[in-house]
Parts: sequence; structure tokens; C-alpha cells
Amino acid sequence: MSTVLLLAVLAAAAPAADSLAPAAADSLPWRLRAVAVVVAHGDGRGQALEPSGIAVDAFGRIVVADAALNRLQRFEPDGRWLGESGGLGSDPGQLRRPGSVAMLGAITVAALDRENRRVETYDLFGRRLGTLIDLLDPALADRLGRVDPVALAADRGGALYVADADRDRVLAFDFAGVFLRTLGGYGARPGAFRGLSGIATAPRGGLVTAERVNARVQRLDPAGRVAASWPIPAARGPGALAVAVDDSARVAVVDEPSGRLWLYDAEGRTLAAESGLVRPRAVAFAPDGTLLVAEMGVVRRFVIERAAALPRKD
Repeated sequence: MSTVLLLAVLAAAAPAADSLAPAAADSLPWRLRAVAVVVAHGDGRGQALEPSGIAVDAFGRIVVADAALNRLQRFEPDGRWLGESGGLGSDPGQLRRPGSVAMLGAITVAALDRENRRVETYDLFGRRLGTLIDLLDPALADRLGRVDPVALAADRGGALYVADADRDRVLAFDFAGVFLRTLGGYGARPGAFRGLSGIATAPRGGLVTAERVNARVQRLDPAGRVAASWPIPAARGPGALAVAVDDSARVAVVDEPSGRLWLYDAEGRTLAAESGLVRPRAVAFAPDGTLLVAEMGVVRRFVIERAAALPRKD
């Protein structure tokens, strides 16, 4: 196939809704500026090949999951290495392509061990506490069927939420890992999902979800009702679509295929946008208000700052 024809095919397959595109970055009220590389590329100590999950504790210390190296690493806010956990395998303490990482309360880290289909927990020093949720446990599997866990979130009360891409649903568990209920299901209606990929908890309870096929973000109240919903210009095709929420209910979304990052307010108004990222797969807010973004091989910190005032036209 010629280059011209290939470009034409790709253009025809691109999302056709230009109305979904946010305003140009230079016309938005805020801007995102990269200020530091917190984790550098590599397979050595304190480096990452495929960072796929980020969590930040109350002191700004960072936990990064590396899907390629099957490990979790801990860092000071400035990137100094603190330690690591994991290793390839399915035995206790081992991981297979870990993904989302979340703070479970103030002193526990939960990690989604994707290919082992379980949620592992660690203390703040990286010591393994145990398996909190085993999606392959026969009793749980009888109730839920097959689960393809693609994202994990936890609220301040210790409840856990697992996004299941296989059936486009959210599975809710209590702090002890006991299954509570299912939210959503396949569909385009409010509260349903198509292409569920990202999930985060909101500051006053509830969830924020991101879907690739429906190309939207939904903000759900604690009862699972839709409080707000808005379209996003997500690319078609496979890849992560991750989401994070801060204490003021601002929502950050990263899209792996397009290399884009968006910041929205609680009602879906676009506050800032950034392009040119390299396969971003995870995003998290730090306590100081900055954003941490996991790209292919690096984790970068972005500051959110007021955009310069537009020049007056006299």
C-alpha cells in the first residue's frame, strides 16, 4: 500500500466528531508545563521501561508499577529511589504485568496484578501484606464469571473498584476485599459503558470513569447515578485511557494512542490540554497540585498554571 493511500485510510478511520475536540491549548485558561523527569528510562534500579500505574501518598512519595519489569518501585517526590517489590511470576510476592496502583487509606498501597488477576497490597515500605482480591478464586469466579481487570481505584474509606473490560462493568469491594456489587454494564446509556478503560475515585465519594468506544467521561455519585458526563476526543483502537481526580474534583485524562493529556473541571469544561506525549498510560495528582504522567519509559511531573492573558485587540 502506498504512503498516500495509507494516510488516506488512517484519516478515514480517525474519529469523525471534530466537535469533540477541545479548544486550542493556547486559548484555554490553564496550561500544563513539564518541569521534571521523576523516573528515567531503563531497566536498572530507579528506572522504568513500561510504567503503567502511579500512586502518590500524603507526603508526595510515589509508587510506580512497571508492566515490563513486573515490579513496583517507590520514590521520594524528587525522584530519589526508595526501594522495589515484585518480580516476574505468580507466586506470593510476584507480579505479571502490574497496572494501576492506588492508595488504600493512608498507609496501604493496592496494586492491580493484571495477568494474575488479583489485587496485591503493600505497606508504605514496600513490604507485601497479601492478596486482597483474587479474581480467580472459585467462589468469586462463580459469582462474577471471567474478569479482565484493566484499572483499579480506591477511596478514602478503603473501598476498592476494579474496572472489568470484558463485560464493561465496575466491580466494587469493601476494605477487606469482599465483593459488594456491580456497576454499569455494556451500553451507551448513562451509567453504562463501552470500552471501559479508566477509573478513579472522586473526593466526596463516587467514581469517575473513562470509556474509549463511547468516547466520554462519566462522573458517578456514590449510588452509581450519573452526576455529569462529557465527550472526549479519544483515539480509536487499543491502548490505555487513564483518569485521575484531585480534591477540587478536577479530572485529568491521558490517551495512550494519541499521546494527549486533558484537564477538565468537575462539569467537563476543558481547562488545559497537552499533546506530544509518548504513549501515556497512567496519571495521578500529587498533594502539591502537580500532575504525574507515566509515558513510555519515563514518569514526568507537570505543573498546572494560569495561561498568559491573551493580548488585547485595540
